[in-house]
Amino acid sequence: MLSPLLLSADLRLGVDLLQAIRESDLVGILCIVLLLFLSFKTGYHIICKRLELSSASSQSEDFIAECLDGNKSLPEIYQLASEFPDSPLAALLREAYVEYEMEMREETVARLPLEQRVQLGKTSVESALERTIAAELRRLETHLVHLATASSVAPFIGLFGTVWGVLGSFQALGREGNAALATLAPGISTALITTVFGLIVAIPAAVMYNRLSSDVTRLSSQMDSFAHELSNVFQKHLLRRSPEL
Repeated sequence: MLSPLLLSADLRLGVDLLQAIRESDLVGILCIVLLLFLSFKTGYHIICKRLELSSASSQSEDFIAECLDGNKSLPEIYQLASEFPDSPLAALLREAYVEYEMEMREETVARLPLEQRVQLGKTSVESALERTIAAELRRLETHLVHLATASSVAPFIGLFGTVWGVLGSFQALGREGNAALATLAPGISTALITTVFGLIVAIPAAVMYNRLSSDVTRLSSQMDSFAHELSNVFQKHLLRRSPEL
């Protein structure tokens, strides 16, 4: 049976954040403002990066589907790649094709034996693929460092506010001896509210950093596999066109 105390108690859990902010001191307010700015900036980067990676993933899948169509030649796929500007795989094909064509049109290359032309073409294509993979990874990883920084820095900002608030409460207690709750309220509010805001910033930043990093890793794996396939495709294409050279 429930006791009369529990029956009469207000079991609702609620915190008045505005009151806690009003009761904080100046340092606490500054910590909260800094954390709010960090929160808005983190949210902006999360939304932008999530949309960017989602577009890169969906366009890459569509581009792969087009590449698997056996009716298209390599030049046709190159022209088609411009329709997928956000796909890192399409960027790989575009850069490799341009490098390949520029290398193979050199008159000195045309006079080389077939084996040397194949080796030179393979080296040029692989070099272009490596440069493009590195550039695409830098693009995909842009602003992820901000999420990592926010997830690690925000708790320390909150901890600083916590320590500052506790220090203020102890100093008030030392001055007043038997301090009233009103005297301790600013320090306690600063200690607790900055911790709350620090966690509010850090938890989503850490979760989304791991999620977005996983998406980048998956796209990186796709690029490595696609680059290997492209190297073989260009090598076969050179062998087929060798009589023309």
